[in-house]
Amino acid sequence: MDTKQVKKVLQRYFDAFYNVDINELSALFHESIHIYGYDENGKLEVINKKGFLKILSSFRPNSENPEFIRSDEILAIDFISEDVVVARVKLRFYNSICTDIVNMMRIDGEWNIICILDSRANICD
Repeated sequence: MDTKQVKKVLQRYFDAFYNVDINELSALFHESIHIYGYDENGKLEVINKKGFLKILSSFRPNSENPEFIRSDEILAIDFISEDVVVARVKLRFYNSICTDIVNMMRIDGEWNIICILDSRANICD
């Protein structure tokens, strides 16, 4: 199994969120990605790639806040097959520390993030 490559992609994911690097996130996310979470009323919210990147583009990089302490951790990596991975990760985005389920597939030899189950109630909190 390709654990080293998956860990590299997840590190890029952590770094991209920390720096609010829209270009890097766009490169990591497959075009058909969907992010599932809860809106401010506790209802299921499904956001596509374009919508998610638009939301994130309104944030400043966390690196600009001297009080920001990173809290990135890979909690588990499960290979469903040679080309399908489910990873459970913990990261901090501003004041939210969350556990996300990141689903990845190797497409044309490259690992792509295809789905995120987001534990934050609202990414804008």
